Amino acid sequence: MPDPRRRKRRTWFIVWAMLCVAGLAATEALTDSSPADADCADSIAEAEAHLADLGSEGASSGTAVAWISSSSGTDDCLDELREHFDGG
Repeated sequence: MPDPRRRKRRTWFIVWAMLCVAGLAATEALTDSSPADADCADSIAEAEAHLADLGSEGASSGTAVAWISSSSGTDDCLDELREHFDGG
């Protein structure tokens, strides 16, 4: 006859292992960022660099327009750009 204490420990170990795997999977799913997010961050950095260049040229105007051309499709990032530069 099997030892009930050993079976109980094995059950707890299996439950613990399954919870660990589920926790790791959930953490990975929550922290996973899409490549589009990285592209948008690059576009925002590029726009800030253009604005910094315009500011260093001695432009006294408080308004600047930056045109960003990207092969990754900046249209996907328009909301993020607006939010970033509107102070959102």
